Amino acid sequence: MTRIRLNTLTTVMLLCTTIASAGGQEPASVSGLPADPATAVISTADVTLFWLAFDEWQTQFHSAPEKLAGILERDYLSRASQGVQDFIPNRIISADAFAKRILEDPAYYRAVRANTLKLQTFVPEIRQGFMRLQAMYPAAVFPPVYFVIGRRNSGGTDTEHALIIGAEMFADSASRLHLSDVTSIVIHELIHYQQQTHIQDLTTSVMNEGAADFISELITGRDIDEDTKAYGDSHEQALWTAFQHDARTNSFAPWLYNGTATDRVGPPDLGYYLGYKVCQSLYEISTDKAAALQSIIAMQDPKAIIAQSQYAQRFH
Repeated sequence: MTRIRLNTLTTVMLLCTTIASAGGQEPASVSGLPADPATAVISTADVTLFWLAFDEWQTQFHSAPEKLAGILERDYLSRASQGVQDFIPNRIISADAFAKRILEDPAYYRAVRANTLKLQTFVPEIRQGFMRLQAMYPAAVFPPVYFVIGRRNSGGTDTEHALIIGAEMFADSASRLHLSDVTSIVIHELIHYQQQTHIQDLTTSVMNEGAADFISELITGRDIDEDTKAYGDSHEQALWTAFQHDARTNSFAPWLYNGTATDRVGPPDLGYYLGYKVCQSLYEISTDKAAALQSIIAMQDPKAIIAQSQYAQRFH
């Protein structure tokens, strides 16, 4: 599932509003996804394509507002990758919606251009991350990764076809997504492809998100939830107690995808923090670290992992 924290326009701690979780991911031999990280597709071609269309709008059509939608449709959306095609239904929506968003703040797109063009330089680092995951989890599959330009409403998501990263979200000064987060975000989304349980209950969702963060940090050395941890560490027992109650009622609101909620307590998406802490606990107490990592990545039985982690015992 994707994080809502890494993707909204006002909070930009969102990665998508609903999580397209690519269903239950299967081994490469069944799903057809590549199992070789050395040959996995990692593409920034759609970023280039978008800027060609944007430049055409500015130079040939003098940034005429009424021309933008048509240019986006003809020179970007209709020519782009499967990643963009998968991004259209719930995020880009249409050329008209896309043009409207750009026209609301064209200066933003111009300002973020330099960062989007730097994403190609992260490809070797991302591929190294893929190789580290394969070493941890030999059954790993590696869907294509597409960096695309969208409507500033999604930092990334996964579909049955690919991992899709919203390149325009890496605005640094205007966003909480920074270029230094790129590889960590890709690996986080990639872990969702390996997970084998996607029941839509709170416990499963928290464990899936926390595991993706935990493994991403092990692979990249970067914690993309650093802002949450200070609060979580100082309220850990209270959070765990509250989570036990909400898991029984399946109440997502206090824990996940609440980046724009005005009535939440603490930072958004504290479920990521709790899932991370459970996975960390299991890893730390395990004498067989390799087996623990494979269990965390596969996430076949989230409740069993919670029990095996002995996380709850630390509060007794």
